[in-house]
Amino acid sequence: MRRIILARHGRPVLDSRTWIGGNELGAWLEAEREAPLDPASRPSAELEQLARAARLVIVSPLRRSRDSAQRLRPAIEPTIEEAVREAPLPSAFRSSLPLPPVVWAAIARSAWFCGWSPGVERFSDVRRRAGAAARRLQALATDRGDVLVVGHGLMNTLIAAELRALGWHGARFPSRLHWQFGRYEN
Repeated sequence: MRRIILARHGRPVLDSRTWIGGNELGAWLEAEREAPLDPASRPSAELEQLARAARLVIVSPLRRSRDSAQRLRPAIEPTIEEAVREAPLPSAFRSSLPLPPVVWAAIARSAWFCGWSPGVERFSDVRRRAGAAARRLQALATDRGDVLVVGHGLMNTLIAAELRALGWHGARFPSRLHWQFGRYEN
């Protein structure tokens, strides 16, 4: 039986309590991309065991994904796959209204789902990328055995849907919490 584990990265160290204007969301997202992992945030023993059993570790090019894979499997070099990169958030807000960054991110994500995507990949393109990622992961699992993907919440959800459409069995929605995962078998 082949297995693909879709894990979300660990929690990054990031100030999400200081309110920002919508026009500052782009800078906040850049800081998120470069933030190190919170050392107090640890993976479960079950995820560590699945990581040790994986024949191949795939990561997003983003730092929190790469650092999480390093924490899970320090002895191996993960394979960076652009296809599992986080679904982008548009940040072309002009407003200086101060709100928590997570509120601005939620507004941006909602608008992105509705078609607003200035300067970033469109939702329809991200769905196609998730399909390509699922097919690639399926091929890797067939060739190499168990695959661990250390990725991102929404992208893991989209890839999971594509894996299920390809006949893989697993949770309809992998957990979007840090260090959580979904297991897909075929």
